[in-house]
Amino acid sequence: MLRDGDQIRMGDVLLTAYHTPGHTRGATTWIANLVVDGKAYVVAFPDGAGFNPGYRVAKDPSYPGIEDDYRNTHHALEMIKPDIWLAQHNEYYDLEGKRKRAETKGVNAWIDPEGYRRFIAGKKRAFEDEVDEELGAPKPAAK
Repeated sequence: MLRDGDQIRMGDVLLTAYHTPGHTRGATTWIANLVVDGKAYVVAFPDGAGFNPGYRVAKDPSYPGIEDDYRNTHHALEMIKPDIWLAQHNEYYDLEGKRKRAETKGVNAWIDPEGYRRFIAGKKRAFEDEVDEELGAPKPAAK
């Protein structure tokens, strides 16, 4: 059983678990601190920000507290400032593009703090759009 802040060592890598519920009640974000060629990097594996098809988050919620879980998770994920991030779906972080660039750029191809910020902001926006839709808010006019 993991608890928020628990750590697991795998060889030279220390992973810290953070409970980030939303996508599931047990969603866990992992943070690792790695050293490559003498330089330290913070690596994040964010979880909990996206929602499952059929989940209800505001009106007749899928579980009590789900809306608060998502908002707390989005805030917690915004506070993480990784150099490198990976995710459960490779297309989220452009695995193939980064692997290709790594052939010539090495670890620098993986450094993407702005991509992480955009990813989390997009998940947060999708969540708020879902809340608005469930509560029947009018859609903004197209520009």
